[in-house]
Amino acid sequence: MSRAERITVVLPTFNRRRRLERVLAGLDRQSVAPESFEVVIVDDGSTDDTQEWLSRNSGRRYGVNSIRQANAGPATARNTGIEAARGEFLLFLDDDVEPTEELVAEHLRWHDAESRVVVIGPLASLPHYAQPWVAWEQAKLENQYAAMLRGDWAPSFRQFWTGNASVAKADVLAVGGFDPSFLRGEDVELGRRLHEHGLGFRFNPKARGLHHAERSLAAWEKMHASYGALEVQIFGGLGEGEMLETLAQNWSRVHSATQWLVSQCIGNPQRYAAASATLRGWLKLGAAVDMPIAAGQVCGALANLIYWDASARTLGEARARQVFQRGNALRGLVK
Repeated sequence: MSRAERITVVLPTFNRRRRLERVLAGLDRQSVAPESFEVVIVDDGSTDDTQEWLSRNSGRRYGVNSIRQANAGPATARNTGIEAARGEFLLFLDDDVEPTEELVAEHLRWHDAESRVVVIGPLASLPHYAQPWVAWEQAKLENQYAAMLRGDWAPSFRQFWTGNASVAKADVLAVGGFDPSFLRGEDVELGRRLHEHGLGFRFNPKARGLHHAERSLAAWEKMHASYGALEVQIFGGLGEGEMLETLAQNWSRVHSATQWLVSQCIGNPQRYAAASATLRGWLKLGAAVDMPIAAGQVCGALANLIYWDASARTLGEARARQVFQRGNALRGLVK
């Protein structure tokens, strides 16, 4: 390496120039020496003014390598960044995650303390989110962070979210990088392979990034449908039995009222359409008047309805029945 970079920030972006500007400004304020890290920005075919802005603002205290490619999705964009990275470690950041001053230092500190680990930093919440579905999503993240800090359960590949996570480049290359066939959930799928490669997962609450999340309700719904289908495939990599058991455990934790709603709608397109339209309308109304009454419960119901419908269709009727029956047994509803 011509410089002394220890860690490369891999930063894919697509049509988010203003949010990207905030991320780079946060990296300007890092407490570590600017020579200790570099940033590889991969513009995944943006059609806004991202490229023009980058060409005018390429001068930074740290090294910056800006790469443009045809739109191919986040997995391919991150693989492009990995290929160009010169650091020993890779720090994956999303273009809507503003790093706090200690973020890079905290990732490096934990890698210095322990080898062969993945370090996960929190996507910390802003004081307010205008979109109730985004606020709900952040609350779920915060609940997971709190549970890990309490020691309720240890972090695993399921929390390997590349909005804010780091790992040795050699380990990512050893397992083949991101799978480009995954247009969503590509980080958790890679995390599963890193787990199988023998890496441990650690949660460092001080490696904070502020999550400036925004997404349309339609995009949020599409995300949950994608996860419902993809997690069958991701968990399937652990073996059929473990996949079914993992999904059953997930089902056992769903609120009983939501379980009832899902069970009434799965396999019945008319009921599914009516229920999802009602929940969707309630959230749109709440967002419009900035009074999301019972938004958390409605978001949970709609997210689970979409997720489990996609999961059941991917599993097929027989395996879906196994998952629900086993999940009910775990919950104590089946004697």
